Amino acid sequence: MVIPIIAEEGARKKRRRVKSNGYKRRRTFGYILWLLFILGWIMLIWSFSMQTYQQQSIQPWLHNWAEHLRLKISFPDIAFHYGDRSYSLRQQPYEFVEFMFRKTAHLFVYAVLGILVYASLRYRNVHWAKCAMISLIVVAAIAGTDEYIQQFSKDRTSSVRDVGVDLLGGAAGILIWVGGRSLFRKKRQ
Repeated sequence: MVIPIIAEEGARKKRRRVKSNGYKRRRTFGYILWLLFILGWIMLIWSFSMQTYQQQSIQPWLHNWAEHLRLKISFPDIAFHYGDRSYSLRQQPYEFVEFMFRKTAHLFVYAVLGILVYASLRYRNVHWAKCAMISLIVVAAIAGTDEYIQQFSKDRTSSVRDVGVDLLGGAAGILIWVGGRSLFRKKRQ
């Protein structure tokens, strides 16, 4: 009577071990996939950094678009300084729009990076506060490297302000991810 119980217990333990190993393999594969997404996104960011200003300029497209639509709009006088340059919507509308597009692109690209790093760490069951801190450190490191790379690109300038914009984007991405996940959980309940 004791022997069948012991044998049954051994069989249960073996099934749990096999089940656990499969789960661990799936989790490891999933984490490797997250890391590949992160590395791919970083490579995309750095490939943009190696382009010249002219390769990234949207001003020719804006000129063609405005001519095609024959826009004759009187813009409000919105102006500001960023670094050593001034931007005015009324006086230089194409440069103004391009500047806003570039900074929005910075915010978006680093928001995605922040989300990818944060989500990959949460996938590994790391505490949310630690995930946020590590994610922002990674965003700052990649942004700093991005600005360093831009020093060697023709007609590009590197700026500590852009690292701040990138950090803001990373933080916004993390907040959007966390907020979206909590709303999704509430709706499922």
